[in-house]
Amino acid sequence: MAIVSGKSNLVSDPSDTDYAPADPQVIRGRPVYATGTVSNLASDNNTSKYKLVEIPSSALLLPDTFFDVENWGFAQVVIGTETDTDALVDVLKSAGAIHVPVAQGDANHGVAFWQILGLAKDPQTKIALWAHAEADATGAGSMPFQIAYLTH
Repeated sequence: MAIVSGKSNLVSDPSDTDYAPADPQVIRGRPVYATGTVSNLASDNNTSKYKLVEIPSSALLLPDTFFDVENWGFAQVVIGTETDTDALVDVLKSAGAIHVPVAQGDANHGVAFWQILGLAKDPQTKIALWAHAEADATGAGSMPFQIAYLTH
């Protein structure tokens, strides 16, 4: 077995041959919390959509991001971009009252928002999150949510 001395991505050393400074967003990012609620009517039909928030494409979503879906008026919870309806969330409402798309230490931990959404490259703009209806509403409802992220 080898004895090694390593470092995380938060530590940079100019004497390293492959030196790259630590990403300032990762090491000193400013947390932002966007807290809101979206509502639907019982008469809302399939393909209805609801704009939730716009956040920077390079933002790092935090585990404090959640969607409280227990009173949402649709059986399916579908959240993504305007054109990619389920880029972030696609779950049955019955799967749980609170849905968290980024959990501590999971595959999306420390990953840029544009990558989580499956985009090929960073558009370097704000990206809007939308809730989408994939069927007619089962009743009137509301969905409180919080989008938490690190930014420069």
